[in-house]
Amino acid sequence: MSSAGHLPPVMIRPDGSAELLDVPGGVPLGVGGVPFGTVEQELPPGSLLALYTDGLVENRSRPIDIALESMTRILQGRQHSLERTSDMLLGTLRPDPDDDVALLLVRTLG
Repeated sequence: MSSAGHLPPVMIRPDGSAELLDVPGGVPLGVGGVPFGTVEQELPPGSLLALYTDGLVENRSRPIDIALESMTRILQGRQHSLERTSDMLLGTLRPDPDDDVALLLVRTLG
């Protein structure tokens, strides 16, 4: 994995525990000639991986670390469909978006 200039992904393990993954920072995709770091992360079967843009969590009235903590809390212990999980995140963190938001949820299979 590489962050490509974005915030760290969130991994939710099958037991419901969630954590921000320690992924090396980097420049946005498309910027050429700049080295970037990668990391490998084992995702147990049944894990959920959330990749997102800062538009999901950045807000002028709330520090980014509080927003990331909120997102992690929303995802902990959840075993909903990807669509319902996406709706919960968007509805809670960005009910009235004033920035573009991209969210990709992936669940691993055994």
